[in-house]
Amino acid sequence: MKYGTIPKTLRELADAISVAILCCPRRNFPTSAIDGKPYWDFEGIFFGIRQGVGNLRKRLGDARADQLLDMVAQAKSHYEAGENRLGGPLLQDTEMVIRRRQPWAYPKELYRWPIDPSLPELSETDLLKKDFDEDYD
Repeated sequence: MKYGTIPKTLRELADAISVAILCCPRRNFPTSAIDGKPYWDFEGIFFGIRQGVGNLRKRLGDARADQLLDMVAQAKSHYEAGENRLGGPLLQDTEMVIRRRQPWAYPKELYRWPIDPSLPELSETDLLKKDFDEDYD
C-alpha cells in the first residue's frame, strides 16, 4: 500500500478527492517520472483522505469530519463493488461538504447525510477563488 501525501489543508484534501474521482474507477494512478511507480494505489488514496480528515478534524468540527469519513467509506465501498457511477458522485458531494456547498451529484434517494438548505450551491466564482482554505472554513 502506498500512502502518497497526507492532506494538511482543505485544498490538499479536495485535491486528494479529485485524484480519487479521476483514478479510482480504472485504478489508474499517476506515476513518478523518475522510477515509474505510482504515487498512490487504491487503498492508499483512501487512507490519505481519511488521514487528511483526521488532521483537519479540529478545523472541520466533529460533526462534519464524521460525515466526511462516513461518505468516504461509502464511496470506497461503491468503488470496491464496481459501482463507479455511485462512488464518483459521492466523492464529488464529499468535496461539496468540505466547501460548505449544496451536494448535487449523488442520487438524492441514496443520500443519507444531513443537508443544510441554507448553504449556497457551488458557483463559478467558488471555482476561481485562489485561497480555498480561508473561504471554506
